[in-house]
Amino acid sequence: MLAALACWLIALPSFASQSGLVEARLPSGKIASANFQAGKSGQPAVLILHGFLQTHTFPTIVSTMDALSTAGYTVVAPTLSLGISRRNKSLPCEAVHLHALDDDVAEVAFWVRWLMQKGHTRIVLVGHSFGNLQLLAYLGRSPAPAVKQVLMISLTDVEVKQNAQQRAGLAQDLRDRVSRRDHALAEVEFGHCKKYVSPPAGLLSYMRISRQTILDSLAKSAVPIEVIMGGKDDRMGADWVEKLVSRGIAVRVIPGASHFFDNQYEFDLQEAVLQALPGR
Repeated sequence: MLAALACWLIALPSFASQSGLVEARLPSGKIASANFQAGKSGQPAVLILHGFLQTHTFPTIVSTMDALSTAGYTVVAPTLSLGISRRNKSLPCEAVHLHALDDDVAEVAFWVRWLMQKGHTRIVLVGHSFGNLQLLAYLGRSPAPAVKQVLMISLTDVEVKQNAQQRAGLAQDLRDRVSRRDHALAEVEFGHCKKYVSPPAGLLSYMRISRQTILDSLAKSAVPIEVIMGGKDDRMGADWVEKLVSRGIAVRVIPGASHFFDNQYEFDLQEAVLQALPGR
């Protein structure tokens, strides 16, 4: 009886109507959390996803969520569990990372369904940095019909520190290790991490993403995508915006802004996001 009551108490906030921190039990059994703000009826609901290893408390996410909520949108900003129940802190690069891209995509799908179960039939996905690549992977795997639009803030260029040839070599090494069932932890430079620690299979799931797969996925998406970039984003190649535009992707560049749209540029980002959403 007590165990059943405890389970009910965990599940209840996920489907209650109040705003604030909510929790939900994932199909994996892990407990995931999100910041939820209920908005006006008739407006699309917005799901905002944080960058790699971060949480929904990351400043760029908080600022964007506050602007959307103030404008009357229903907003949910989940923290991907990354295999950890009730994760509420960013993970250090040097931690042992047991999560994989498929896990992230499953959680995105879970929170989309969560919004749909609340009655939302129009959903906009907003990602920041590497979170955009997780959203893009979700879009490539039968996204819910309720997902009508995607905004990508600071879309990551995965080949800034490692070119395509270097990444292909690393990916092949990981594939070889997986094929011979070598589960020893790999320690590599990955993303913003100089030392990222993961079993080969988990790391390989992310390393399969390349510039080319990103560009191809963007061009093939049945859901409209718009990208917002900072003019002084040092986490992308000099030709990244041009590559996006050449594939027909709508890109808005905010001059002077960094990858994180900090300082005064947070207001420029908020304006750009609100202008891009329907119902304005």
